[in-house]
Amino acid sequence: AILAQARAHGSQPPTPLRRGGPRRREMSVKCIREHTGKALLHKHLPEISGGKHTTGCPGVLVSPEVLDKTSGQTWDSILDANPWLKTEKLVAKPDQLIKRRGKAGLIAINKTFDEAKAWVMERMCKEQKVETVTGQLTHFLIEPMVPHKQEQEHYICIHSTRYEDEILFCHDGGVDVGDVDAKAERMQIPTGAACDEAGITAKLLSKLDAGKKSGMASFILNLYKFYKDLHFAYLEINPLVMLDDNSVVPLDMAAKIDETANFLCAQKWGEVDWPPPFGRDAYPEEAL
Repeated sequence: AILAQARAHGSQPPTPLRRGGPRRREMSVKCIREHTGKALLHKHLPEISGGKHTTGCPGVLVSPEVLDKTSGQTWDSILDANPWLKTEKLVAKPDQLIKRRGKAGLIAINKTFDEAKAWVMERMCKEQKVETVTGQLTHFLIEPMVPHKQEQEHYICIHSTRYEDEILFCHDGGVDVGDVDAKAERMQIPTGAACDEAGITAKLLSKLDAGKKSGMASFILNLYKFYKDLHFAYLEINPLVMLDDNSVVPLDMAAKIDETANFLCAQKWGEVDWPPPFGRDAYPEEAL
């Protein structure tokens, strides 16, 4: 919990002595579902940004319970709790820490509710091979589709090392973003240091259209505040879409949380589902 405590007090963590130089930060980093990350962002970003930014509906997570009409989650209960499912065009995809779902044919786009439901049911609890890994599909995210143009897709990633956080930004994102390490603009923020919109604009947004820079800088600043406040260790959004009205929407998200910050963030996190990697069942110890 060294990093969690340092962030809480705005100070640098101590440097342990070790042959070969300082060691990397040790913490318990766990992946969360895309739906969990989007739900946390949807809940906390408006307050963190003073009402300047919202992220829209985080969607609904569908589990194998829908196969049992006597369970707590049925398709009828999902509809009752999410009436937008009947009025919006939808996107459906597995939510199990699977990379490159689009290239694996695991994203259904521009579907009605009945079409999305059928797509999910065809795959629920079925084995699926993704690249070299085979696993069972058990959890799906259904969310509103966001119509947009290719040039509106961007890429952002925030990750933490022992002594600093780093933000990577590509003005062109999406499924074919390419080699992010080679093309991304970068900004390093030492632990406890301040970050502002001017610095973000100068270091990350040089290739972005001038009319988008102010809105994007504001969003990135508040996204970073969210990242720190909820003790994320990794947050990648690709694509991050900026619409014509300068609103910003995260379409695809991957995230990890520093679980050692539970004593600080349990109330903000709420009930968090910690899924195992795709292709592996949860170990008994992971249920504790």
